[in-house]
Amino acid sequence: MLVGSVATLLLSTLAGCHVPQPRGLGKLERVREPSTRRHYWLYLPHEYVSSDEGARRARRWPVVVTYHGMKPFDGAHAQALEWEQEADRYGYIVVAPELRAPDVLDQFPVRTVHPAFKSDEVASVAILEHLFATSHADPGNVLATSFSSGGYMAHYMMNRHPQLFSCLAVRQSNYSGKIMDSGLANTTRNHPILIINTQNDLGICKKESKEAVRFYETTGHTNVNWVYIKDLGHERTPDLAADFFGHAADVQPNRPPGVLVRRQALSGNPSGLAFLARGSSPRTASTGYARPGTQRSTTRRPSSNSRPPSTRTTSARGTTPRRPTPQHRANPGKGRVPQTRAVVQTLPTRTRQPMMSAPSGTVTPPRHSGPPKVAGVPTEAVNINVSSRIGLVPFHLGFNADCPKDWHRSADFLWMLDGETIANGVNGQKTILDPGDHQLSLLVVTDDGREYRAASRIRVLPRPDDSSYTRGK
Repeated sequence: MLVGSVATLLLSTLAGCHVPQPRGLGKLERVREPSTRRHYWLYLPHEYVSSDEGARRARRWPVVVTYHGMKPFDGAHAQALEWEQEADRYGYIVVAPELRAPDVLDQFPVRTVHPAFKSDEVASVAILEHLFATSHADPGNVLATSFSSGGYMAHYMMNRHPQLFSCLAVRQSNYSGKIMDSGLANTTRNHPILIINTQNDLGICKKESKEAVRFYETTGHTNVNWVYIKDLGHERTPDLAADFFGHAADVQPNRPPGVLVRRQALSGNPSGLAFLARGSSPRTASTGYARPGTQRSTTRRPSSNSRPPSTRTTSARGTTPRRPTPQHRANPGKGRVPQTRAVVQTLPTRTRQPMMSAPSGTVTPPRHSGPPKVAGVPTEAVNINVSSRIGLVPFHLGFNADCPKDWHRSADFLWMLDGETIANGVNGQKTILDPGDHQLSLLVVTDDGREYRAASRIRVLPRPDDSSYTRGK
């Protein structure tokens, strides 16, 4: 059975090795991660490489981590190449790790976390930490995507490392429930998920993708989107994943995708079909991107104490990602303080009201003035996601706030490490040079004056050759 599956895959994936997508105008390079010595392909989009340091710091740069299929029919270099044009369109930084597990001579289908697979997991985490430490990549917006047998790793990584990934979009990919931990499903319950198959895709990819949909739906995931595309075979479709991630990360493309409008669905779940219908329709500045030759709006949404109407479309099985709004931070000089690696500022002075608890974890309107009551704050309202809670000196810490999406524009954020202000956006980074236990804390103030707090302990270990620090010092 294994030999037959592999033989079918080998014959069918020959069409998938070619990369038909046009090249981008950014910078593609092969990088070695120093701790694991694992290589990865890094693509920096055109706007990133053509901007000065100040402009890079003032803008969010979402990250696409794309896992390649079975070698020798796919590889990290090919994955980076297919994403170049979409990266330039949306301003994505693309990372394609060189994996060991998806190999014609290794386990297929994947049923265990075998040594090669585990080494790819460790390398993926290290590569992301290296990326955050050496670029202006946004640790709060990271997509896990894949082609073919790279899906085993993409599903697994979001399941096991929910603090690293904010979105999942797998393309004609494999899935194994035997390596997934259903006990961790709650940590990714609200993550946007897109599962793509095509009419002439490999049978095993179709079968395992349906198993993936059932897993996410039965474990209570609220944003599962599945779509079955007409005519195509086992071939590359990064445009669908790029558009989906753009919605989820609230990123507006700088020009309309020429391929996406030609995609047609044969079937899918309601939210997946709704997503494709919107993505395949011409859009204006009010619904996604400006028409060619027009200037995108940078008008800031008027301030209000009431939340704006939701732009999500719900269905019986899931919720599609939020449509990008025209005031996206493509022009960081206007509107709010940029939310990545921004210059640290103190929170603006405003009248703040105390928090009051209510049944079912809701928050009642403030009843009187005075200092905020932290004890009444629902703990699920805001949490801290970090790249890792333990590491060696120098420790490159990436962090982001897990909170309602509408707070990203309307709320103020104050991050402190051991009582010292380090950032004031939804996310940020900090290099810690001192070994020991550190306290990362977050204060969020919403536009109606409510305060929410969260904290996380970070442990930094000395390197083995560091004699300046001893245990218990």
